[in-house]
Amino acid sequence: MKILASLVCLCLGLVLTPNLTNQHLKVYNGEWEGSLTYLNYGDDETLVTLPMRVEAEHSEKGVEFKYFFTEPGGRIEKRTDRFRIKKDKIYYNGYWELESTDIKSLDEWTLELVSEGKDNNRKASFRKIVKVSADEITIKKMVRYDGTDDYFMRNSYVFNR
Repeated sequence: MKILASLVCLCLGLVLTPNLTNQHLKVYNGEWEGSLTYLNYGDDETLVTLPMRVEAEHSEKGVEFKYFFTEPGGRIEKRTDRFRIKKDKIYYNGYWELESTDIKSLDEWTLELVSEGKDNNRKASFRKIVKVSADEITIKKMVRYDGTDDYFMRNSYVFNR
């Protein structure tokens, strides 16, 4: 009986925790206004906030982003990025491993992603937390340098429409 109950719970858990698909990425489509806040790479202490505008275009390949942000001197910078799901792997400006999901609907979900690499020329572990709703998107990148215990916020994006 315990085995049957465990199997039922496991099956319900699988049904109630859907996988993220390209259909979930449609919520990004359109224009968004917001800001980028980042920890200055020069001193790893100063927080800088820049106004941003984002154009996101969804296709069968994922989402293509065009970011426009205004530097402190008034110069407008443009960057591009992608968010793709390919064979159950997540690529969001590089490959990320999925650590956890909270998917409520196609246009309301949260991901926690992890990766390894370099930050400010130091070996590091990364966490990216992506929270999405129809009206707001927040993306927070956390960094932990090798040999240290704590993560710190490297950057955070907040977009609304």
